[in-house]
Amino acid sequence: MALSAMLQGWRTLSPVARLLVANGLAFNLGFYMMMPYLAQHIGGTLGLAGWAAGLVMGLRVFSQQGLFLLGGTLGDRIGYRPAIVWGCLVRSVGFGLLGWASSLPVLLLAAFLTGFAGALFTPCAQAYLASECRTDTQRQYAFSLHNLASEAGMLLGPLVGMVLTEVDYRVTGAVSGSVFLLLTLLQWHMLPASVVVPQAQAMGKQWRSMLRHRAFMAFTLLAAAYQVLFHQLYLAIPAYIRSVQHDTGLLGSVFTLTAVVGVTLQLPATRLVQRHLGVAVAMGGGLALMGLSYLALPLLSHVPVVAVLLQACLLSLGSILCFPLFAAHIPRFADPSSLGSYYGLYASVGGCVALLGNVVVGALLGSGVASPPSLIWYALALVGLACGWGIYRQVTGSTHHKLAETGTATSGSR
Repeated sequence: MALSAMLQGWRTLSPVARLLVANGLAFNLGFYMMMPYLAQHIGGTLGLAGWAAGLVMGLRVFSQQGLFLLGGTLGDRIGYRPAIVWGCLVRSVGFGLLGWASSLPVLLLAAFLTGFAGALFTPCAQAYLASECRTDTQRQYAFSLHNLASEAGMLLGPLVGMVLTEVDYRVTGAVSGSVFLLLTLLQWHMLPASVVVPQAQAMGKQWRSMLRHRAFMAFTLLAAAYQVLFHQLYLAIPAYIRSVQHDTGLLGSVFTLTAVVGVTLQLPATRLVQRHLGVAVAMGGGLALMGLSYLALPLLSHVPVVAVLLQACLLSLGSILCFPLFAAHIPRFADPSSLGSYYGLYASVGGCVALLGNVVVGALLGSGVASPPSLIWYALALVGLACGWGIYRQVTGSTHHKLAETGTATSGSR
């Protein structure tokens, strides 16, 4: 039944939307076969200092998160198709360089190219996918399928990368670069040329108008709590695992479990949202569940392995409920001609909030030798609950307002 429902939903999508959904698998496959092993390659194979590895990885994150807005705005002005094509091509070059580079300057250039490429194609691909969907329900389903494909790529990428890196990291770079080169050719041949609507506003004026869009900025800031909660899988959770045992296999199990939950339960979760929960409950409840998942760590501290795996499972369940809906909701705020810019600002704000959250959590973690203070877990739970409630209130209020306007218009037309 689940398979037939998935195929039925897949058939309702346009050929362009199907390609954009499938891109999620290929993007993450190429990305995750490279990135989990980059720090080990820089410090081990190349013998560079730890600060060099941190600088390379930090530049990649900054050049992506910090330039999402620019990438989305460029897509609005030159068209989504050329932005996606150029983004795939630039990442192909960047990943090839990451594999073959042996000096810090070349590594930094490669890191910037891979980050900027992501800033270019990610908001444009999201905006293109949203514009290809005729209804809110279809948009929600399309982004759920995209999330499922991305989770599958996240699951398969590290496994492929592990095999390739055992041979040589240069081989990993060549294969990953080839994946994005193939994606470049696919986008070039299969994505139709879109009509670019001339922008009435200058770039700076457009950005200021988005920042003054109160409803959009409130939604974006509340949804950014997702990034804070999710990114603790890379910061607070590893610190907790190190404090209770030295077996790094548990951390690998956490990532595997979150990916498996995403792949197997994304579509059932989407049907649950559409048939029973509704968008507001799923967004708010999913974000709240992600926050509450961290309470498993202090409440089950006597069985830390169970606590970690339960936390990962609940976090992933909350994520598949709310994350695709956030992306599907953005077009409600944006004019179609500036959709890429809105997705870009949404992603940039999320990245900045995640960085700020990591700085705060990192300060609370201290040296990382002792067990993380329980304050971290309770604070994360509070963030999830507060932002989940806030986003539920906002979405519910906007829905009621829209229904009231529709009712008024209908009465007037009579």
